[in-house]
Amino acid sequence: MTGGAAAAIIDRRGRLLLIRENYERRRYSLPGGAIEGDETPEQACLREVREETLVDARIDGRIGLYQLAGGWDVHVFACSIVAGSPGLPDGDEIAEVGWFEPARIPEPRSNVLHHALADVLDGVRGVTRRGLEPIN
Repeated sequence: MTGGAAAAIIDRRGRLLLIRENYERRRYSLPGGAIEGDETPEQACLREVREETLVDARIDGRIGLYQLAGGWDVHVFACSIVAGSPGLPDGDEIAEVGWFEPARIPEPRSNVLHHALADVLDGVRGVTRRGLEPIN
């Protein structure tokens, strides 16, 4: 399997859990990353959430598949935290982990955050968006 998987986690106050990359463009994004080996998108999503935010999550539903022009596919899942509190992991991959109000999502944003944000906030499920232009 190729592509990536990401988690959209919204707390009881309506805030979205985001990470900020500590490399290249230092973008804000949903916790997520590449699908490895024979992982399913769901397995990759949960692994990446744990690695990037230090929490265990469960998948509550599939928001959608976002296909960037040029061939990168990202599966985005609605998730909930089942154990732990978000924190900054050891290492240098992630610069920040935090909760953000929907009206105050910072820039720069990753392609997946840019293209999936409206669907995440509107509670959309099962969408497929094809041919999305990369923004950065």
